[in-house]
Amino acid sequence: MKDQPVLFYCKDGTLYPVALTVEQQQIFEMTVSLLSPLKVVFDKPQGQAVNLLPNREEQL
Repeated sequence: MKDQPVLFYCKDGTLYPVALTVEQQQIFEMTVSLLSPLKVVFDKPQGQAVNLLPNREEQL
């Protein structure tokens, strides 16, 4: 999995990953680039990343 920004939704104190369409992902990446450079807090990890859509790469 490559290093990249991801989007999460917080509900009742629990973080949930947000699935984006290809178009939404492109818009999200452009929006994040406006905030660059991002301040990454490396000493506060939230857990291991898991690919919930393993075949998504094949569908693109």
